[in-house]
Amino acid sequence: MTEKTQSLEPEILVDPNCTITIVVGNNIPNYPSTVSKKNITDAQNAIGRLTFADIWRLPPWRIEEGTVRLDVQGAIANGGRNWQVQINGINGNSTISATLVQGNLATASTAERQQYVQRMVRRALEDSLSTKKVTDVNGPCK
Repeated sequence: MTEKTQSLEPEILVDPNCTITIVVGNNIPNYPSTVSKKNITDAQNAIGRLTFADIWRLPPWRIEEGTVRLDVQGAIANGGRNWQVQINGINGNSTISATLVQGNLATASTAERQQYVQRMVRRALEDSLSTKKVTDVNGPCK
């Protein structure tokens, strides 16, 4: 069986005022013992629906997709957000993707930069989904 993997190579927007990095960190602390292919597909679909404006919402806000939900867990220091994909109907360990989005990305001032931020946050969530590790997306992006 062939498993689809994503490269962790940096995507580069040639814009010195918008440099974004994704850092893969520690294991997701509350990862479930069983994750189905349907959970992964639903997570990818939910991640694909996340917009730049959605990234900065406060809880309770979520995107429901089949067996999972992508929701903002809360604000973090300096205006950032903690996003997680969780499997529905599980008590306890249910997080299959976790990403911290730093607040220095909220200041993206052009449509092109906002789309770049959106792509990179989606990519960080996908990277987390494939590595089972928490990712951190950081700027600045002016």
